[in-house]
Amino acid sequence: MEPVSPVFAGRAAELAELRAAHARACAGEAAAVLVGGEAGGGKTRLVTEFARDVRTLTGPCLDLGAASLPYAPFTAILRRLGRDAVVSLMPAAALPELARLMPGLTAAEPPPDDGTGQMRLFEHVLALAERLGAQDPVTLVVEDAHWADRSTRDLLSFLFRNPPRAGVLLVVTFRPEEPGTRPLFADLARLPHATRLDLPPLTRAEVADQVRGILGAADPAMVRDVHARGGGNPLFVEALVGSAGAAVPGSLRELLLARVRRLPEPARAALHAASAAGDRVGHGLLAAVTGLSDPGLSEALRPAADHGLLVPDGDGYAFWHALIREAVHEDLLPGERSALHRRFAETIGRSPELSDAPESALAVHWQGCGDHAQALAAAWEAAWERQAAAAYAEQLSLLERVLDLWDRVPDAEPLTGCTRHAVLEAATAAAGAIGEPGRGLPLIQRALDETDRRREPAHAARRLTLRAQMRGYQGDEDELDDLRQAERLATGPVRVEVLTRLSSRLLVYGEMDEGERLGREGLALARASGARRAVAHLEITVAEAAARDGDGDPAALERLRHRPLGPWERLRVLNTLAHCRLNTGRPADALALTAEGLAVAEDSGLTHSAGLAPAVNQVEALYRLGRWDEAAGTLQKRLDRHHAPAFRVHMMIWRIALLAAWGTGPAPDPEALAVPLDAGFPQTALPLAQMIAEWRLAEDDRPGARAAVDAVLRHPRLTVQPCHLWPLLETAAHAGGPRLPEIAAVASRLPAATPVAEAHAAAVTALTGGPAAWDAVITAWERMEQPYPLARALFHAACADLAAGDRAAAASRLDRAAGIAGRLGAAPLARRISERARRAGLSGPSGGPLTARESEVLRLLARGRSNREIADELFISPKTASVHVSRIIAKLGVSSRGEAVAAARDRGLA
Repeated sequence: MEPVSPVFAGRAAELAELRAAHARACAGEAAAVLVGGEAGGGKTRLVTEFARDVRTLTGPCLDLGAASLPYAPFTAILRRLGRDAVVSLMPAAALPELARLMPGLTAAEPPPDDGTGQMRLFEHVLALAERLGAQDPVTLVVEDAHWADRSTRDLLSFLFRNPPRAGVLLVVTFRPEEPGTRPLFADLARLPHATRLDLPPLTRAEVADQVRGILGAADPAMVRDVHARGGGNPLFVEALVGSAGAAVPGSLRELLLARVRRLPEPARAALHAASAAGDRVGHGLLAAVTGLSDPGLSEALRPAADHGLLVPDGDGYAFWHALIREAVHEDLLPGERSALHRRFAETIGRSPELSDAPESALAVHWQGCGDHAQALAAAWEAAWERQAAAAYAEQLSLLERVLDLWDRVPDAEPLTGCTRHAVLEAATAAAGAIGEPGRGLPLIQRALDETDRRREPAHAARRLTLRAQMRGYQGDEDELDDLRQAERLATGPVRVEVLTRLSSRLLVYGEMDEGERLGREGLALARASGARRAVAHLEITVAEAAARDGDGDPAALERLRHRPLGPWERLRVLNTLAHCRLNTGRPADALALTAEGLAVAEDSGLTHSAGLAPAVNQVEALYRLGRWDEAAGTLQKRLDRHHAPAFRVHMMIWRIALLAAWGTGPAPDPEALAVPLDAGFPQTALPLAQMIAEWRLAEDDRPGARAAVDAVLRHPRLTVQPCHLWPLLETAAHAGGPRLPEIAAVASRLPAATPVAEAHAAAVTALTGGPAAWDAVITAWERMEQPYPLARALFHAACADLAAGDRAAAASRLDRAAGIAGRLGAAPLARRISERARRAGLSGPSGGPLTARESEVLRLLARGRSNREIADELFISPKTASVHVSRIIAKLGVSSRGEAVAAARDRGLA
């Protein structure tokens, strides 16, 4: 056998890092490790050494390009786990979904894919990992992820961004030099719970250890030679040992081929044939392709196994290292390679039971031998195989291959049973499913350019709808133009499809009346035609339009809430109702709805997808109710578990809100602050701009606040949803400056149809020079039980009282506002209240008695302790200590830590 060192040379620090990550996972922390190293650099050996002492399930990615089985490493992990274990761990409803990865898991078919199949699959894989870890800590290893298909990469990204609970460590190995996947691994490595290990070359001393393990001794001259030639690459070192002093080939590929060329001819021929199959090939298939009997094939391959080139793998063979397979396959002459691909294709075609590879492998073999017709047919079949597996990226690649071959195959249409335009439409839909409109737009544009809209109105309408979908993903408002053109052309079933899309998108753009009208028309057509999925979607759209963000009638949504619906539909209804409750000043009701939504998401395995919207609404409801500690804790818990960028931006809105209100706390993600405020959806841009402006105002940075306001006032869809604009306008009015007349003008044209909008409208009027109706604002916030805006309204009303000379009313309101600010810990507002009272010559307002914990903190504060020292002494977090200090400052009606200590001493509190 060729030299393989039994000694694990070097990598001690990297092994320690892996073990430390495993310890963190076992202790309940999120943990993941990315192991990067050049080809032959020892990634697998490192992970193998680590796996000796821990429970590990490993799945490799295979170097098969488009022929790769989607989710191959996860399929391998499930197979190693075993059917019985999966069935015992997962609920029956999850098994048909997981059967996409593990055929034969259950007799039940996966449910029809409504576009959420991939996300449901991802959720179930995460749930399975968590249940495994709850039983006993487990490490999931995905090897050679630089070869991963796009769907596997998406699943890996999902698991990294939504790390499993305690007991699960994710380990991924990859080659950093592969440009296609480099950005993905760089992005994942930035996650707070991820550790990246880049394996350096072995030192000369470590090479000596490796050589000593192989030969029993390490001649210094040989070590110097091998280290110099091999550059510290472990696989190169193993190939070089025994060749020192001889004429040694200059590249690793040549070294590996030298090992192959020393084999007997039958072994070389069998190895060449195996390389055309990929990293692994079944014994029966390889025997049929080579024409050898079972014993004959075993005899032929024995020398390859003895020389460390091939290893038994289940009922087949795998190359010892992917580099060996690459070298062997690249060494084939073009004619040899073509002949082998044809033999594989013909053999699999005659006896498909010999191959467990997907249909796409057959397409690769046919294309490899230049048979375009067979390659096209196989790629077409494989594309739908991929769709059934919820592997939309691979489906798109295969459909693009079909399109590339189309003009070379005269009978392409009868082979596929459809037109080229239908292939273009299917490919566009697949591009939409993976969120890559840049690939989908050129495809559907080709179809549209070749469509006669007068003769083919239905086809034109469908293609315009697909183009609108791609444009919508890019944030291009031309999507509405496409949809309106499609609506004018569409009749019959296509009209239902168009109206379903158009009505829901009109709501996003604030066109509620038109959205409701067209939604009702589509609903009637869908009911008449029996299109049940469209009926459910359109019923919700019509109900949402009628509710008008809380401005209208939510009765239809309430009725739907109590109807039997699928989990995605039920969550959509609950989220919309919670949104409406927030907009009508009923945060307690909204909080109850978010709890119901989160329970539906948990029960349905949708916590990390459809469950994210109720999670955001939950934090907002807690913030509105003044339950800021709960809001901050819930927010942090979610941020620890969810790292999807869009979700984090929405959560950052409320982190910034808490930071502005408390005057202290964790900083927002830089990515959230980089979001353009004059573009994108107003549902995100307007609240984000408002909270950034509030934060700047809390820090007395009026120019910064006005800059945020100025940016968002340029938003092209500024006024489409008044529920998001009214709070922004009030904050803009607080910021003041030259924009005040513009703010007043916008407010004068904006409807204020909810109690929340009315309160904001009255405040904007008062702040921009109109009549000061602060009593009405105060009454409104009292009724809605929202303490923070109530305290702010009391403060501004007191300022108005002072301007009018009513000092008694001002003192009463300032005292009440200070009490609320103190209870909330709203330090910036408390300072403003205290300073205004002092300037007016009023006695300092009292924010209520200190709690027992606040008294402890105050005593430590008086001894000069920092927040961290207070935290250490009281066994609390520095953030909690900071909040207590802010509340003490607010309750004492002072503006700094020093003033708090002085006031406490004056009053005998410290």
